[in-house]
Amino acid sequence: MKKIAVLLISVMAFSGVYAQPNNVVAAYNYLNRGKLDKAKEAIDKATEHSKTMDDAKTWFYRGNVYLSIQLTEEEEYKNLDPNPLEKAFEAYTKSLELDTKNEYSDQVEDRIQVCSEQYFNKAVSKYNEQDYKAAADAFAKAATIRQEVGTIDTVSAFYAGQSAYLAKDYETARIYMNQVKALKYGDPAIYSILASVYKVEGDTSAAIVVINEGRQIFPEDYSLIIDAANLYLATGQSQEALDVLNLAIVKDKTNPSLFFAAGTIYDKMGNFEKARDMYVSAIETDPNYFDANYNLGALYFNKAVERITEAGNLPLNETAKYDQMMDEGKVMMQKALPYLEKADSIQESDQITLQTLKEIYTRLGMMDKVKGVNERLNN
Repeated sequence: MKKIAVLLISVMAFSGVYAQPNNVVAAYNYLNRGKLDKAKEAIDKATEHSKTMDDAKTWFYRGNVYLSIQLTEEEEYKNLDPNPLEKAFEAYTKSLELDTKNEYSDQVEDRIQVCSEQYFNKAVSKYNEQDYKAAADAFAKAATIRQEVGTIDTVSAFYAGQSAYLAKDYETARIYMNQVKALKYGDPAIYSILASVYKVEGDTSAAIVVINEGRQIFPEDYSLIIDAANLYLATGQSQEALDVLNLAIVKDKTNPSLFFAAGTIYDKMGNFEKARDMYVSAIETDPNYFDANYNLGALYFNKAVERITEAGNLPLNETAKYDQMMDEGKVMMQKALPYLEKADSIQESDQITLQTLKEIYTRLGMMDKVKGVNERLNN
């Protein structure tokens, strides 16, 4: 009886030694049968036991189990872990570290690529939901994972930077955009985003430098031309802005904003004819463009006031010249009128337009119109 008892104890001890290694096999078998809950339970135990925790196979199977949880369409298994993709990637990375004989490295690297694709898909989903912070993190993870297996993923890195910019994480955006720029990733938006980051940070000089760098590489890109024009406008470099706007107009004669922007610059520079022509082109492209109609009306009105003021400053004996200049002022008032009336019809509540119309009506003796404007101004 004593010998039997000793034998039983020995068998029990022997079974304990092999219980944990068998969890690796059990996880494999459960996974093949689609029992992800059982597979997870078995592999979790194996990765914690001293006999199997340093085995490359254990971590390879763990990666497979958690990746399967990530990919499953079966509702009962979808919530087995809050972050199965992260755990799958960590397991595969651990397997590579332990796999000194390269028994599993090829399979692991293939599955790591799948992890990267899953992060990319997650990032796209978050981007479409306008959760740009989460999208940036997932795109960055996709790029980092590819890098682990020696692949440079410029696409994921680019979108990580773009998403970070949209999330107003300008430092991260700058890091990724500079990274893909150095790798010569072929998207002109790199330069637009970098310029925007520098502009937000108050470094307009750096913004102009990087935009012009992009324009040298992508000379036909319309968005870079517009970005350059806006930067020159923001920094008061009128002639440079005009040069760039004229390039943009050559490429797109259907955009009224380009004509309008050029018109405002010529207006500020005191070039009446060029300003007028640009405003007219803007209105021809979009007849209901309020700003273009108002500015053209104001251009004529200001010219009229200028002539009337000059006439008032003439010596009293220059009556002929006085009459001529007053007539010229009246003509300019009449030219201003249709554009200001059009602007008023587009935005009926604009007080500045109404005040300007009231002055023109008064000077032209259109008292019934003055009465109508006064009623509107008093309401």
